[in-house]
Amino acid sequence: MIAKTLHCYSCGAAVSSDKPKCGHCGARLATVSCPTCFGMMFQGSKFCPSCGGAAATWHGKNSKRLCPACETSMLKGDLHGIPLHECTKCLGLWLDAATFERICRDAEQQAAVLGSGRSMGAANAIGTVRYLRCPQCRDLMHRVNFARCSGVIVDVCRSHGTWFDVNELHRIVQFIREGGMTRSREKERSELAEERRRLNETRLAPEVFRTAVDYSSASSYGLIADVVCASADLLTSFFDQ
Repeated sequence: MIAKTLHCYSCGAAVSSDKPKCGHCGARLATVSCPTCFGMMFQGSKFCPSCGGAAATWHGKNSKRLCPACETSMLKGDLHGIPLHECTKCLGLWLDAATFERICRDAEQQAAVLGSGRSMGAANAIGTVRYLRCPQCRDLMHRVNFARCSGVIVDVCRSHGTWFDVNELHRIVQFIREGGMTRSREKERSELAEERRRLNETRLAPEVFRTAVDYSSASSYGLIADVVCASADLLTSFFDQ
């Protein structure tokens, strides 16, 4: 996405088109408006700058659920048939498990059609680790590296849904559309094959080798040396007689 210099509709200050809020007056400038890649669009944009998809109107109303990050009320809405909750303060998104699964499935189907020639680039640096509470059951959620290799760390409640910080859902959709799930499966198969090979080698190793490893792991070098020296002394005294 190539950022452009635009002007805040509220105060007129110059702002970048990839900034969701005005740095001068704090006005909201962008929202998640692309139902295809879930990229943020500057107010008034008709097409997504990331994927070219048509903008969808975000219809939101106040929700009783609190943002896991800000503890403020979120908006519950519909983005072109996709139900989600959004925090107007930190711009994070909450999706139930079924909706997120559908988004991932659709993105993988798009990957099969579009190919996977692009790269997502380097992952963002991980900041301070915080364990957040599920906005539905209030239990602490698990931090998960999506697909184990995407570099996008999301907060998951296995029973209710997933929390995405700003732009994380967009980055996950990009990862999938660029063939990330295929790479993840290949990596998992490779790791399983390596683990199987290692277990087979261990199973076929002779008993003497395993015993030697046990001695080594127990840090018994000094004891073994003492036993060897004592045996040598006994043999020497025997032949001297």
